[in-house]
Amino acid sequence: MSATMSAIRRSAPALRSLNAVASTSRSYASASKSAPAPTPTPASELSIPEIHLGPTHQSRYADHYDRTIASDLMYMTYNHRAHSTETIPEVLPEPQTGYELNRPTPPLRGNRPARPSAKPLTASTIPKLESIVLHTMVKEAIGNKQSLLSAIMALRAISGQSPNGGGRSGKGVEVIVSRTGAAAFKLRAGMPVAVKVEMKGEAMYDFIQSLVDFVLPRIREYPGIALPALSASKTSPSSVGGVVSFGLPHTAMGLFPQIEANLDSYPRLHGFHMYFKTSARGDRAQEHAEALLSGFRIPFHRR
Repeated sequence: MSATMSAIRRSAPALRSLNAVASTSRSYASASKSAPAPTPTPASELSIPEIHLGPTHQSRYADHYDRTIASDLMYMTYNHRAHSTETIPEVLPEPQTGYELNRPTPPLRGNRPARPSAKPLTASTIPKLESIVLHTMVKEAIGNKQSLLSAIMALRAISGQSPNGGGRSGKGVEVIVSRTGAAAFKLRAGMPVAVKVEMKGEAMYDFIQSLVDFVLPRIREYPGIALPALSASKTSPSSVGGVVSFGLPHTAMGLFPQIEANLDSYPRLHGFHMYFKTSARGDRAQEHAEALLSGFRIPFHRR
């Protein structure tokens, strides 16, 4: 009898814990039966975050500029005189007559705009490529607007930009309308006659890679971009703007790998112009821009 009572005393704590678990489970079951089930949120009210896939690595040509071209341009175009601390005293002309006495100096005459002063070349002002603009004019669009579709498709494939600005590096493919009319060509103001696209960032370097690797080497007897003559003015707007422009025939458009892979999809190819905009401004800006493009293996030749 005593052994039975001692066994009951030892099993009493276990029985109490089992009773507590059972009562807790009954209370949870009753609470779940009394509480209403949660209503699901409609799919239209769900806030789904917008996901953009960024570049996984730096472009090969962008890395080539940072590692090689920038230091070479700094070495070739550095001007020690621009960083000299010597100051030349300004000598004002003495008045020659009594009329010029106590009168302000008259402004310089001429119809040319003032030439922008070149910034001192430092590690932060090395000329670099800002954007590339492709432009093509379709004469057949004067009589038929549908002729622009082939040019829009071609520029979209080459640049990777959509017609309405789908690319993240620019405004996309744009249709250009004429500002004035020409009765001889049956052209009225406001008619769409051309297409252009501007590329920046990674798309810009991808275009240069396709241009110098696939297009320019396959153009027959292509001498390169013509350099301005030695007698050309050094103060013209094109010389101080830092923009290098040249054109290619319609056969060159079919040499881009984006178009050559589906050449039958384009009913007609067009010639186009390219504008390489650099950050160089002021004196010798044209020479600095040409040296920059030479680093990307774009050929030049003297006329």
